[in-house]
Amino acid sequence: MSNAQISSSKSIDKGGGPRANLEAVNQPAAAVSGNRPGRIDAVDWLRGLAVVLMIETHLYGYWTSPAAQATALFRDTRWWGGFPFRMFLLMAGVAMGIKFETQAARGVERSVMVRGSVRRGFEILVLAYLFRLQEYVLSLFWDWRDLLRVDILNCIGASMMLAAPLTAPRGGRPQYAVTLTLVAALIAVGPIIGPGVHLPAWVPPHLAGYFVGHDKIAAFPLIPPMAWTLVGIAIGHWLVRQNRDPRRLTRAFIICGVVGLAMVGAVKLVRGIDPYIIRYPSEVAQQMGPGTFFYRLGWIGVMALFGHLVVRLWPPPRFSLMRVFGQTSLLVYWVHVELVYGLAFKRLANRLSMTGATIAFVLMTAAMLGLALLRIKYWRGWRKALESLARVASSRQKIANLPSSPGPL
Repeated sequence: MSNAQISSSKSIDKGGGPRANLEAVNQPAAAVSGNRPGRIDAVDWLRGLAVVLMIETHLYGYWTSPAAQATALFRDTRWWGGFPFRMFLLMAGVAMGIKFETQAARGVERSVMVRGSVRRGFEILVLAYLFRLQEYVLSLFWDWRDLLRVDILNCIGASMMLAAPLTAPRGGRPQYAVTLTLVAALIAVGPIIGPGVHLPAWVPPHLAGYFVGHDKIAAFPLIPPMAWTLVGIAIGHWLVRQNRDPRRLTRAFIICGVVGLAMVGAVKLVRGIDPYIIRYPSEVAQQMGPGTFFYRLGWIGVMALFGHLVVRLWPPPRFSLMRVFGQTSLLVYWVHVELVYGLAFKRLANRLSMTGATIAFVLMTAAMLGLALLRIKYWRGWRKALESLARVASSRQKIANLPSSPGPL
């Protein structure tokens, strides 16, 4: 997914005052665009952090022993484990918002924007099923129902496909009102219909799993997780429009951090006054409720500010573990899941102490870093690989068509 964004001109707001900031929010992208599109490195950094937390969540969750899982340290890892899938959905939306801004600034028609994002979402959905097929084969055909599981890649792909026609810019203007209204609706109905307990029995579970439920088939349904993608789209638009100069971008990330802390504080305050102010029927429903959403979003805002400060203090092209993982997140996800849950290291499942799991986590992260660096250095994408193969085939064909050397006179 591209993280391209507009490096906007300073001519609209030379002083960087609040009036100009407010006016720029809803202007067409072409009116706030300027120089060559750049890359918001903090987005890569935040996605890379999600990758590290994903490895931590999976490895500690599956490889630690029952005794280790009774410790306070293990419970801390579970708290961090609530962030990765939300961050991946959010970052997918941010990338969509950035892409929309880039296309709108070039005058791309809305229908073309929608088709491009839907196509990318469909590609991710296809990859999700290819991944499930790979896992099914490598597990020696353990359970065919795993092929139909709605996992995080399914959720990301389907969210992108549904969000694109609803939130793509109109007349070059971001659809903030539509996007945030959809977010509010998903958060509101999430704890009511999200767990899927009211679903009619005649609905096929493999189809219903895309929308509601919380079990082995419906690991990541769209309600309410799609709200994260929608919020990301709005944030992506906004970040691009603040990216005219480093000061404005820094101010935007400071806003993310301050507002994030305010969200966390507000949720804690409300829960401190009355932890049952919203009476959820189950723990699953509570995790799908507005309190959890704003609490997690608030902490991600703080992480985003921290990531931006790190990037400012340690900018490219200096090496950064987070940025490397942020640019290779799909590959790392694909490989590490098989290593953690597959047959190769099956003997480690539920066997390690917290110390042993920590050593394994460091080694797994190092191995994934090596793989990611190889990917960045040698791999240029399927399109370039196919073009290279085509050139090789064409060269061989030309050689085969050369006239043969004359024989002896």
